[in-house]
Amino acid sequence: MAGKPQHWKERNGRYSARVVIPPALRPYLDNRAELEIQLGGDRRTALRNHAAAVASIQRQIGIARHKHEAANGNAPKAAPYALTTQQIALRDYQSQITFDAEIRQHDYRYAQDGIDADEGRRFRDGFAGRLSDDELEELVGARLERARLAGNTDTVKGTPEWRALAQALCVASYEAMLRQDERDEGVFNGQPVHPLLVEAIKEVEEQPEDASPFHAVTFADVITEQKRLASIGLSRPKSEATLDKYGTAQADFEDFRKSKSVATITLADGKAWRDHMLTDGNLSRKTVHDKITIIRSLMNEANRQAENKMFPGGDPWTALELPVVEKGDSADRTYSLKDARHFLEFARTATRASFRWIPWIIAHTGARVNEVTPLEKRDISEVEGHWFIHIRVGNGRTTKTHKARKVPVHRALIKEGFVEWVKARPDGKLFPGGKNEDQRLREWIHEKVFPNRDDLPPPNHGFRHLFEDALTTGGITERAARYITGRSSGSSADDYGGSDVKLVEIARQMDNVRDILPSAPEPTNQNS
Repeated sequence: MAGKPQHWKERNGRYSARVVIPPALRPYLDNRAELEIQLGGDRRTALRNHAAAVASIQRQIGIARHKHEAANGNAPKAAPYALTTQQIALRDYQSQITFDAEIRQHDYRYAQDGIDADEGRRFRDGFAGRLSDDELEELVGARLERARLAGNTDTVKGTPEWRALAQALCVASYEAMLRQDERDEGVFNGQPVHPLLVEAIKEVEEQPEDASPFHAVTFADVITEQKRLASIGLSRPKSEATLDKYGTAQADFEDFRKSKSVATITLADGKAWRDHMLTDGNLSRKTVHDKITIIRSLMNEANRQAENKMFPGGDPWTALELPVVEKGDSADRTYSLKDARHFLEFARTATRASFRWIPWIIAHTGARVNEVTPLEKRDISEVEGHWFIHIRVGNGRTTKTHKARKVPVHRALIKEGFVEWVKARPDGKLFPGGKNEDQRLREWIHEKVFPNRDDLPPPNHGFRHLFEDALTTGGITERAARYITGRSSGSSADDYGGSDVKLVEIARQMDNVRDILPSAPEPTNQNS
């Protein structure tokens, strides 16, 4: 008995074909995460129609991939859903048989027309090798293009591989015409006789039954379940940045492995992917290390969701050696005082609120940019003469430690006029622009603040590390420094700082932290 095919979904007695869309292609498909075609409630019918449905979905993804490659000026990549010549021909044959059945159900005149014997002879000449490449292209070129768009092949006209595939599609059409002729006479149990299709069907039928009941589980399923658990409080929610990293690593691994089944991942898969990334030369060892760590984390999450039954022997990648990552000089991740001062002085000239104030906030709080962009007026409050910025969690806002904190407003920010600016703002968000504001800020820094500079860290790191050093030299206690910057030590001491008493004490310590700019003259108001 054949096992479950790839891209097969079963839920509540209904079946469908489902393919996850790689993250980079989603903007070309209405930002959907997956495409799905319903196949009904009859399993045998669903299995018969599954291949054609998957091919249809993959064609849509293929079109999106070509748009993406054209937009980015990238050379086309190898076929992402590569199939053998026999598999492509079998899919094409099955889709023609399915189409024949559908027409018979809708129009009685179809069975009265009969087959076109001349067309049949053309297909026979095609697989017999009597036709030129141009003649083959005229005969089956459209179906070759569909297979290419579906990501099943990257063969090029003029090569033996292209000609072999064209001849195989001629076989598929010739056999489909034979079935059509048989059905016109009321015979519906006919089977292919050409060896190419006979062997392809035999391959499918000889596939062993899935050893694992979790064979159909994909990383997309795991992430969806993880989100559901987080929504009901059974798991911590992942940030958008983390989910983006998950999606990129997931797509890369699945494209390399040519399979989406989590349960069938082996140590050999991990080694092959690792070696491929390292020898390809396009990724740093740290990036390779991080991608493997993400996939391993998702595998462990999948096993946990399956009550440790997916990998009963434990993590298959336990023995997988990770590339050695050399730690760079911390100075490379930190702004120099000269660059930091230039940045803050340049920010004074900006008219856009986010450009004007976010650099100053992260420079004097150690906060991350995505913690600052959602700030609202109500998040800036006063306790016993000390001002605080409330970095919240919940309602779409998150932090790396999943904990909220109140950070004292540094005197440099107060002198700069930040508090007075906040007071004058209407209720609501301080920095309108939504999730795209982070990207706008990065582009502004790259194009305006530090043009022609590719040696600088992103502001998240550049200011954060500089501010942490300022905390240390300013005599701030280790616990207070961790609280202010939102770092975790993994102990209960991380809850330090929640009460007003502690907040006032932390604010007093903050008074000892040096300014980055020696003085703060009256801000100007030039164009950004």
